[in-house]
Amino acid sequence: MIGEQLISREPVTLSKVKNLLEKRKLESELSYEQEEALKYAKTFSKVTKKQRDKILEELLKLETIKKELAVKIVDILPQEIEIMRLLPEKKDEVKDEDLQAALEIVKKYGPKKKEK
Repeated sequence: MIGEQLISREPVTLSKVKNLLEKRKLESELSYEQEEALKYAKTFSKVTKKQRDKILEELLKLETIKKELAVKIVDILPQEIEIMRLLPEKKDEVKDEDLQAALEIVKKYGPKKKEK
């Protein structure tokens, strides 16, 4: 990273980080930090690219859900409204009906729970 500078900043999901770093690994050797980020993303990413894209698309249609919050929702995939209500920052004014709709989107397009 020495000598490199930030070109742009954009919130991305763990799933996208995993995909980007896997592609980069095919092209060249990853730095230590990139390898660690890839391991983390592989461990904690819960959705496929298709699921991620569909959930993000649907969340961003909601009036008060901004991209940063949508990315958090995709990474965490909350299954209860109480958890969903903890995600927005205090400065964000997110309607409760949008959080409820977001919860339904996660349940509809997210990974299905395995029966015990």
